[in-house]
Amino acid sequence: MILELPKPKPRNLFFTKDVDAESIAKLTEALIEIEESDKDLERIYELHDLKYTPKPIKIYIDSYGGYVYQCYGLLSVMKACKTPIHTIVTGCAMSCGFLMAITGHRRFAYPKSTLMYHQVSSSSWGKAKDIEERIVETKRLQKMLEQHTLEHTSITKSKLKEVYKAKFDWYMTAKEALELKVVDEILN
Repeated sequence: MILELPKPKPRNLFFTKDVDAESIAKLTEALIEIEESDKDLERIYELHDLKYTPKPIKIYIDSYGGYVYQCYGLLSVMKACKTPIHTIVTGCAMSCGFLMAITGHRRFAYPKSTLMYHQVSSSSWGKAKDIEERIVETKRLQKMLEQHTLEHTSITKSKLKEVYKAKFDWYMTAKEALELKVVDEILN
């Protein structure tokens, strides 16, 4: 008798939208479903004295970015995921798309990809106290952005300060991203 074990869920996910509550909810849901499925498979394999090694989840990214709060929620899920996640920049990974790209356990880009880093942007209106609170919150988010970038790349704090002084948007080719360890490999 041949033992038929369940097959893992499909692992290719495509993120080709702006970062907003709906798009991030769908991607987060897909990641959690795969992660839960892998845990179930691991238990089933163990019952048969077999080892289950999950294949990586591949997230293909082509995004101009979007809302930072939703993005940070996704980044938390990605970092907590035990199943390896590979991020692959297919066109562009800008702003929040950049953050998603650098969070993969392994990070890839195609040769003609463009990545872009910039400061957190926000706007304020209302009473003076509301504006002051928004400034404090924007600075907190900016610090999180910088820390995340410093942890996941070889970009230095001095380089970030230089970028802030010189320009708002910092565009990188795939080759430049590789040199800065923003990605691990360029795919051909």
